[in-house]
Amino acid sequence: MNSHPRASTSRAGVVQLSPLIPAEGPLLGLNLTESAPVHVGFVRADAPTHPDYDMHYGVEIGVVMSGRVRRYWRSCQTDLQPGQVWYCGIWEPHGWEVLTAPCEHLVLVLLPSLLVDTGFPSDGGRDWLAPFRVSPEDRPQVRGQLRQRVLWLARQLALRAAAPEPEHRLWVRLLTYELLLTLQRGWFPPVVPPAPPSGSLDSLGEAVDLILRTHHMITVPEAASAAGMSSSAFNRAFKKLTGVSFARFALRHRLGQAALQLLRTRDPIKTVAHEWGFTDDSHLHRCFLRHYGCSPGQYRKRRGLQLLAPGPRTRNQRATVRLG
Repeated sequence: MNSHPRASTSRAGVVQLSPLIPAEGPLLGLNLTESAPVHVGFVRADAPTHPDYDMHYGVEIGVVMSGRVRRYWRSCQTDLQPGQVWYCGIWEPHGWEVLTAPCEHLVLVLLPSLLVDTGFPSDGGRDWLAPFRVSPEDRPQVRGQLRQRVLWLARQLALRAAAPEPEHRLWVRLLTYELLLTLQRGWFPPVVPPAPPSGSLDSLGEAVDLILRTHHMITVPEAASAAGMSSSAFNRAFKKLTGVSFARFALRHRLGQAALQLLRTRDPIKTVAHEWGFTDDSHLHRCFLRHYGCSPGQYRKRRGLQLLAPGPRTRNQRATVRLG
């Protein structure tokens, strides 16, 4: 790589979802659960945008449907055309910028356990989470005529997510797996690690739950104890399963929750920092600069006003369907 609502089909065949709903801030706030593990979002931008950044627990895959998008990760950036895709791993900082408008893209955010827990008798032990763990430049990409198939699947996902039928959740899951399988055709991780042992997600589940229900900083020994493992074994298992170290996972969770609080409340930044276990507001400031490319105050000003005081619709909006 180089550095939902009713649905209709336009004359170009691109799904348009109406009415459009203003973007809701970090995808962390989607409340993915075991019973509703998939979020489908449709984004349309009628004008080029400035770079914006995010990170969240759910893994993300997106399909550009029209226009041109630039995606950013720490190690690289890439420009994507219609039919091409991007991936974001667990708590992976990432950014985006619309280069050519009008631009439409479909975004899927998945609860990681959906991919870890799924197995089919004929899949040969496929590691469905593998594309989200490897470096961005090593992830599968769409080439040639396969782009038309990916665009078709994206349109079907948008239509199924917007449909009122009770089977829509199952259709969305099946289409999601078909999209992932299509993208992984002929692709292998650069270094193929052994598949995580059976039950590994369960063994780490207590530690993940501890992080998700606690505001203060959780140390590796505390998390390892919750998982019933030694610190060294826990660290190895956690990195192998999620693609990120436990320390980074825990920090990014607290940072993501702090970002959400900035958008949903008028609490002073100092209060938000204290609430989520940061030493002080300057500590939160440094972490924001590193992960979001801006200060907490700038982040709130840029993204939070829609939530605090909803106003007229902007030119760049997101229609969302939560599968709950």
